[in-house]
Amino acid sequence: MPATDNNIIFTNARVFDGRKLLPETQDVAIAGGRIAAVGAALPADGSRRIDASGLTLMPGMITCHLHPDFYRFSLAEGLAGAKLGKELPPGVLMAIGVRTCRVLLESGFTGYVGAACAHDIDAQLKIAIAEGIIDGPRLRACGHHIGTTADLNDSAKWWQTPQTPGIDLFGDGPDEIRKLVREEIRRGVQTIKFFASAGHGFPGRTVRNMSRDEIAALVNSAHERGAKVRTHVSDKAMIMECIELGVDILDHGDAVDEEVIEAMLKHGTYWVPSLIYPRLLLQMGWGDPDGSTQVYYDNVRRMLPVAQAAGVKILIGDDYSGVFRDVMDEDPLDHEVGRYAREFEYYAALEGISAEDVLAWGTATAGELLDDAPGKVGVVEAGAMADIILVEGDPVADLGLLSRPEASLKAVMRDGRLVLDRLAGRSQPA
Repeated sequence: MPATDNNIIFTNARVFDGRKLLPETQDVAIAGGRIAAVGAALPADGSRRIDASGLTLMPGMITCHLHPDFYRFSLAEGLAGAKLGKELPPGVLMAIGVRTCRVLLESGFTGYVGAACAHDIDAQLKIAIAEGIIDGPRLRACGHHIGTTADLNDSAKWWQTPQTPGIDLFGDGPDEIRKLVREEIRRGVQTIKFFASAGHGFPGRTVRNMSRDEIAALVNSAHERGAKVRTHVSDKAMIMECIELGVDILDHGDAVDEEVIEAMLKHGTYWVPSLIYPRLLLQMGWGDPDGSTQVYYDNVRRMLPVAQAAGVKILIGDDYSGVFRDVMDEDPLDHEVGRYAREFEYYAALEGISAEDVLAWGTATAGELLDDAPGKVGVVEAGAMADIILVEGDPVADLGLLSRPEASLKAVMRDGRLVLDRLAGRSQPA
């Protein structure tokens, strides 16, 4: 996405820098697609000046568990054994991905970390955005789920195996897994996704979904090519094994405890708890019959403040899809403007977690994952990429502002270019 706007100085802005709300109002200068300076009363230099009085300037938000094409797959199809990624033709799923990109921007999200997609959609969206064909968020591309024969994603209607893959690829043994990983990376994938265990609403024959030597081959092959690895994992033993083997991102981690927290700290592991999905399962009465969904849900809520206090790298993101669209009046996990930011209020309601904490999960911490060094994103500081938003009011005091973007979101900037501009009447003389 080219940075084509003239240089801009936003004046008199309240600033949340990705970690904390700065004291007093600040001026923020944008030049060459980056944040050039942050300070009080920056001197005029010929830049366009915009009065941001009453607005909060902050990093664009970043969601770290996103399926851009998951939008028209229904619960009925899933229960009938249909394959995700085969519900519509690839071109239509790509069109859904383009739509998702716009929904993200209009919600104030300037970045996402993919958590699996079909048909190389993340990688192709990344190209389309870089080429200026569409506006979209900065993204870290994921690819297919990599799995093994007869795992939990390869268990339904074996007599209807598709000729071409949807969201799942399957291999067996370290050599086949290694080949799948390398092919994914060749096609533009930056984060390899696999299912280490059942759980978090996904039943399986057994807890383990992939052998230890296969996981080791997957992780090592990805890291050798500069990619990261994320995994769907719930069971404690599998969580500990994945951390030990170097998995970078744990999705869900339902059996987290103090030992897991210590291991995540030691290895620098990211954690995406994604509690909205199991909350909806419980709300609909669809939890596991043995009561484990409720037990794990309560456990993660109890452990999140412990992990936050310890310094674990926690991220926001969930299984947005719209699969509950047909069974409730408003699906909180639908890809609609304003839905993604509701997570901030949910997590900040937990005792021991502040508004600044959860905002950091979706900005500074997420930025470290989104863009590999030497890139800098998710923060408002000199040298960082100018992926920022301006919000009317103070989201630290009222996180709900972020889930009402139609009223509160006044500007979205990506790479120094305004892709959403509701700042009419705020320009000042240069």
